[in-house]
Amino acid sequence: MGSTKKVTRLTEADLFIFFSHAMGNRKIRVLFNVCADAENYNAQSLNAREIALRLDPERFHSTLFFERTLDPRLARTGIRLVKLPERRRTLRLLREMLGDYDAILYMDLSPARYAYLLLPRLVRRSTRTVLSIEGTRGNLDDVSKAIRRYADYVVRHADLRVAISEFVAHDSEDLTGVRADCIIPVGVDTNTFHPPEGRDCKVPTVLFVGHLIERKGPHLFIEAARQFPETQFRLVGSPRGQFGEDLRKKCKSLPNVRLENPMPQARLADVLRESDLLLHPSRIEGVPKVTLEAAASGMPSIVFDDYQTPSVVDGVTGFQVEAVDEMLARLKLLIRDGALRKKMGAAAVAHAQGYDWRHVAARWAQTVEHLVRQG
Repeated sequence: MGSTKKVTRLTEADLFIFFSHAMGNRKIRVLFNVCADAENYNAQSLNAREIALRLDPERFHSTLFFERTLDPRLARTGIRLVKLPERRRTLRLLREMLGDYDAILYMDLSPARYAYLLLPRLVRRSTRTVLSIEGTRGNLDDVSKAIRRYADYVVRHADLRVAISEFVAHDSEDLTGVRADCIIPVGVDTNTFHPPEGRDCKVPTVLFVGHLIERKGPHLFIEAARQFPETQFRLVGSPRGQFGEDLRKKCKSLPNVRLENPMPQARLADVLRESDLLLHPSRIEGVPKVTLEAAASGMPSIVFDDYQTPSVVDGVTGFQVEAVDEMLARLKLLIRDGALRKKMGAAAVAHAQGYDWRHVAARWAQTVEHLVRQG
């Protein structure tokens, strides 16, 4: 009888171990393509900083940009900060991207990122690029044809596409024909955002946090304030353009409305604890960070179901509604029913634990490490 030769098949885990040994103990060098200024409250900037702060400095070395005043939390081992010049910024960004990095995260739709991906792979060497898909196609409604072209190219040529929800992944695939490679949600810092000892206000406060632009729906928030004059309404955001100026005038005409400027996360956490429920009437979103921050703070949220955010469980941690009339009806219910607010708020706190940045950042670390190790 002839002998049978056994064929050994290498699993993905075997390959991962092999490349880990090949790279030795060298740290993975990551460039986050965001500006990490302390006063930058852009969602992607905040998300990137939270991830960078939680990457193990023994395994990763991170680089972020800043323009004026860097976030002091980032002044720590394992993080490098690069100041961007006021002029020729695209060239400076491109030069940095051509540096000695293993991975570039948060590729966006800017000329520098587009130009980088146009370069031959030989020039970019083994650096891997990661696109974080955090919004739906509605975000491209008002952009130029050039930006649309950049978007299509970046989606198709990034080495890894990470969507923040199933809905966002499907929407991106429907728009571009390219499916996201994996889904990693937005996170929340449950140490910063946590419930107060109690909410005993007889008059509840309804909160809005976000850019005061039309697609975010702050005008619907103001309309709600008109209909519930005995309830306090609080907007946190910066008015922009004529729409913002008109909104500011409407706020001044309503005694139960308070308008405040954007603020650091620590102060925002206090505002959330001082409020009772979140009304987020935007219809174009991915996963609104503030809904997770509200959940961690023990507040129910009311959102539209257009983008099916996993951060709000309909009927459990708040409501996902289809129309403005339904939004107002759910708002009326939560304003009047303190026991329901308390019940939903408790459920929201439990739900938010699954999105703690510790867990989310660990998934990012594992994903980036695997991408880099596999070559």
